[in-house]
Amino acid sequence: HKKVRAKLDENQRDFYLREQIKVIQGELGDDGQSEVDEFFDRIESANLPKEVEEKLLKETNRLSRTPYGSAESTVLHNYLDECLDIPFGKYSDTVCDIAAAEKILERDHYGMEDVKERILEFLASTQFSGKKGGQILCLVGPPGVGKTSIASSIAEALGRKYIRVSLGGVRDESDIRGHRKTYVGAMPGRIVAALQKVGTMNPLILLDEIDKLTCDTHGDPSSALLEVLDSEQNKTFRDHFVEMNIDLSECVFIATANTLETVSRPLIDRMEIIELATYTRTEKLNIAKNHLIPKQLSAHGIDKKQLSIAPSAITEIIDFYTAEAGVR
Repeated sequence: HKKVRAKLDENQRDFYLREQIKVIQGELGDDGQSEVDEFFDRIESANLPKEVEEKLLKETNRLSRTPYGSAESTVLHNYLDECLDIPFGKYSDTVCDIAAAEKILERDHYGMEDVKERILEFLASTQFSGKKGGQILCLVGPPGVGKTSIASSIAEALGRKYIRVSLGGVRDESDIRGHRKTYVGAMPGRIVAALQKVGTMNPLILLDEIDKLTCDTHGDPSSALLEVLDSEQNKTFRDHFVEMNIDLSECVFIATANTLETVSRPLIDRMEIIELATYTRTEKLNIAKNHLIPKQLSAHGIDKKQLSIAPSAITEIIDFYTAEAGVR
């Protein structure tokens, strides 16, 4: 009886003190407790995987016991905010209509027959096998041949969200894997940030300029990408900031590079290389007529009746003024 009475008295005392804290915080204008309640509500309604939910509930309980406005409270608040922005369990419906995909690729790009054929093979294999990710294509070619623009067409053909991650000049491994959450200004890496921005766990992620990665004393980002681009390992990709397993196996990764000379050998082995050669004179003429000139006319508010450019004028430009392989 004494033990039960003591337990009841302790619970009542705790309840009384908590209510006092709420009143004091209300008088001071602090809303620490309401933020904690908001995090609990967000976790409950987010339909998270079990491991993720347990981790976030644990961190939220820690936040509730941390003095409002302290340094640790700020770190925990930032961590919970970032983690709840990751779209766990959200997937866009992927489409595998080969005929429709072929039309989209033909509409947006002239030539590139090898590339289109390989992409349609990739779509067909996903339709037969039921796998929704895994293959990594690397488009290699000189500037201006349409490497980046073809990726957005592939995303449309697949019915996936499209996000571009520019890797030019990235020299810090933390850019890929994120920073430890205890550092000031810590944030997740570019892969997790891309998932947050696009709002689904199965987007098409374009890793642009993969040959421009550099390494220094901060680590080697190309080695960090090895885990991201390995379909066996990326089911359990770990970001240093998030500290939880993130499944990247349903993402489609497409990389672009101007040359493979500066790309590390293990990274090349992870990818399927597709060479985009330079355009011929005929291809450049057709691209100019069907794509570039209509685009520029609409950009300047001119219709076809006001201005027409003769094919001989276009060939003159191609022969004497285009110094590069592409059509930029």
